[in-house]
Amino acid sequence: MWKLFTGAKKMHDRHVVHRDIKPANILLGQDGELVKICDFGLAISLSELPPYTQAGTAFYLAPEMLLGKKDYDVLVDTWSLGCVMAEMLTGKTLFLGDDDDDDVWSIFRLLGTPDDRTWPEFTSLPHTAKALRLLPPGHKENKLRELFPREKLSDEGFQLLQGLLTCNPDKRLTAAAALKHRWFA
Repeated sequence: MWKLFTGAKKMHDRHVVHRDIKPANILLGQDGELVKICDFGLAISLSELPPYTQAGTAFYLAPEMLLGKKDYDVLVDTWSLGCVMAEMLTGKTLFLGDDDDDDVWSIFRLLGTPDDRTWPEFTSLPHTAKALRLLPPGHKENKLRELFPREKLSDEGFQLLQGLLTCNPDKRLTAAAALKHRWFA
């Protein structure tokens, strides 16, 4: 994860958003000493002005992309890195769905459905109203810790994961902040 965050920070420092970080786009070599993020076919430069389109593999897309935000930024990549971290810990894809609505529902079922208090921009996103109509009611509580008990992930590791898998992108960790997290100490 340290090497992935280092690579993401270098990309983000150059204003590049990968938009499709997933295990299949991570190369490992030399007994894990070499880690590379590959396949920049969907990458964009933030020097291009929005609107940006949704791009990437659904299971790793940040909620703001799924909900139609047109001016997202590098934080969609840190969400994806959180999904990769969770998958490394469990051996399973964290958010599985058959379509965008299922993908949103799988996120909210685990992390809780946001509201204007937890994510002020949430209700103004283009696909939020439709998503809320299609999603079963409830699921306000975050159940991430149940999936990653202390025996599986230390408190520091959980804080890092939770900081990456935060629906509100304004509260999500950047790659630079993740590298400074005490879990890596």
